[in-house]
Amino acid sequence: MRGNMKAERARLGMTLADVAGALNVHENAVLRWENGQAEPLGSNIVKLAELYGCSPEYLLEQTDMRHGKVVASI
Repeated sequence: MRGNMKAERARLGMTLADVAGALNVHENAVLRWENGQAEPLGSNIVKLAELYGCSPEYLLEQTDMRHGKVVASI
């Protein structure tokens, strides 16, 4: 499940229809992304991050910080 995607949408008071319209995708696509049933294309992750004002890595739950980036470890 992509809890951060759903939480960010709720934080902004947006409906599935709002997000789908902003990204020009079907509402079911947004629902599947939020439920972890499908992965959005890279371009849609970037659009979602811009819409929600956070990093793509946060939406994909690769970091706990809204504006954080994943840092590769050696």
